[in-house]
Amino acid sequence: MIGSRRNAAARAVAVTLLVAALGLAAAFGPTFRIAGGPFEASGLVVLPDGKGLLFVDDARPDAVFWMELSADGSPKAAPVPIPLGVNVEDPEGLTTDGRHVYVVGSQSRGKVKGSAGLVRFRFDAGRRAAQGTETVDGLSDILVTALPEARATGGKKKAPLNIEGIAWDAKGGRLLLGLRAPLDGRQALLIPVRLRDASGPFAAANLAVEQPIRLDLGGEGIRGIEASAEGGFWIIAGGSTGNPGPSRIVRWDGSGSAVRVTATLPGHLKAEGIARMVVGGKPVTVVLCDTSQYLLLP
Repeated sequence: MIGSRRNAAARAVAVTLLVAALGLAAAFGPTFRIAGGPFEASGLVVLPDGKGLLFVDDARPDAVFWMELSADGSPKAAPVPIPLGVNVEDPEGLTTDGRHVYVVGSQSRGKVKGSAGLVRFRFDAGRRAAQGTETVDGLSDILVTALPEARATGGKKKAPLNIEGIAWDAKGGRLLLGLRAPLDGRQALLIPVRLRDASGPFAAANLAVEQPIRLDLGGEGIRGIEASAEGGFWIIAGGSTGNPGPSRIVRWDGSGSAVRVTATLPGHLKAEGIARMVVGGKPVTVVLCDTSQYLLLP
């Protein structure tokens, strides 16, 4: 009798998950599990050749993961870990300028000995290898020294610095660091950083911090950001602290503070990475989730 009840309960859970998956597919498009998981997937980037994507797992500070998709959007195989040769504590964001791939850690866990805050490398897709890895150490100190807005103030309840997105701004020739926290009032912050000497070393001494960009995300923080080939940026907006509620996918044109909402996703997905990609001959928006799955939005 007990065994029958357990089997019935298991079947009920399976049916519930199936119904939920069908509901998501009907509302937003196909949803897929990442093969070989679980993965605490966060930021992702589609490489210029469009043949695959890289993503970070915030439980794996020493690697990024390479994944290819089939024509129907499903994973061709389990993601391949790509060792970085260095550690990035709590990796959250990933982007590319077309030559280098950049990885940023959240900085929310304070200084961790032996870990870099910001890393760049060249990705050899043929060999599936990271090459020429360079690091910027002390990123948190650099940011809060340059910008008081990035410093946690206002008592113990104020959220500490927490970077969850990074995007390459080709027009400005700079990186944009997307903050989940702190907010400036009710506005989210993007912190632009660039190399003082573009041909110089990728190092703290060569890193310039520019004035922050404030976005009106309705009191929410930035959970993910990536540039769009059509211009502007895709952003995932979500709660700045605590358990996330629903996430909103928004478009920002790259100027001003206003954004346009294009979709709202249920909070249990924990959407954290976003990028555009051609799948099966059609452009789609890939939304990567901390729950070891991803969605393809039209």
